[in-house]
Amino acid sequence: MLGSFTINNFRCFQQLTVTPLERVNLIGGKNNLGKTSLLEAIFISINPTNPKVLFYLNRLRRIPGEESLEALEATRGFFFNQDGNETIELSTVDEKDKTSSLRIFLVEEDSSLFDEEISGNFPANQSLTTEVMLYDRLVLEYQDQTGKENTSFVYWQAGYWRVKYSARNRREKFPLGIYITSSTRSPKADAERFSKLERVGRQTEILETLRLLEPRLQRLSLLFFDDEPIIHGDIGMSELVPLPLMGEGLVRLLSIILAIAEAQGGTILIDEIENGLHYSVMTDVWKAIADAARRADAQIFATTHSQECIRAAHRAFDSSETYDFRYHRLELVKDEIQAVTYDRETLATSDEMDLEMR
Repeated sequence: MLGSFTINNFRCFQQLTVTPLERVNLIGGKNNLGKTSLLEAIFISINPTNPKVLFYLNRLRRIPGEESLEALEATRGFFFNQDGNETIELSTVDEKDKTSSLRIFLVEEDSSLFDEEISGNFPANQSLTTEVMLYDRLVLEYQDQTGKENTSFVYWQAGYWRVKYSARNRREKFPLGIYITSSTRSPKADAERFSKLERVGRQTEILETLRLLEPRLQRLSLLFFDDEPIIHGDIGMSELVPLPLMGEGLVRLLSIILAIAEAQGGTILIDEIENGLHYSVMTDVWKAIADAARRADAQIFATTHSQECIRAAHRAFDSSETYDFRYHRLELVKDEIQAVTYDRETLATSDEMDLEMR
């Protein structure tokens, strides 16, 4: 798990350090202070050898261009002040005080960087001209906790963006990271994750959690509708009901719990976690999220605009045996965004005195 996270030259952050981090981390702050951007930076850092992860995040923000040469131009939005001449630096320190770092930068098309490695992929009589079109490259330079370096980059070839690793490296595998946005969801991904849990007899875990919002729920079943798998629920009616018809909150909670169960030893990032969830059930929801994260040995980062959500999270962890929770509030101080971290005592005082924490 991450113990601290530092950002340089990423989106609205010229420099930001968030520390200490816990198993579950909630991020607040006013609009346009970078809550979602912080989640994106963490998501990139846990996928440090895949340059196309930036294209994926742009797609989630509905920025087009992934399948065109304009995709790299669109990635300038990840750089501070949209300055593609800068270098993004993301540094992490884990719970054992071991450091890893990631540098991200754009390379002009006339640069010789990696040309030898690229050329080695093609026949000797094939030139890097019209058939193999090269544009600016997005490069990721990653150094892990042991000092081992891995360089990867994305380049345009024959109408597609392709990922290349420097000759001395090969693609590495990292613990799974799952990003849940504030609005979009994937019924297919939820169905696949549910199927995996049902296969090993863990459906009950999901069912008990969903009963926080729908007490009538007796069982869950995966059925097909127009050739698409949809999770249905039995609430005592004559037929099973598709979960999307039971309300946004139920589906939202399902997606979160399924993602945590899937990401064993990994990271889950949730934008605007309170969406669709009534404040009266938030404390129980946080208890369920905490239990699921501990079972999966996963780390969670979530954003919120809700004072009730912050208080509910504190109360849920305060009543548990382990207070493995931190609240981080982004604030603008002298034109620079900083993170103020609330521990258990500070949150308790703020809650008792009804202080503004959003």
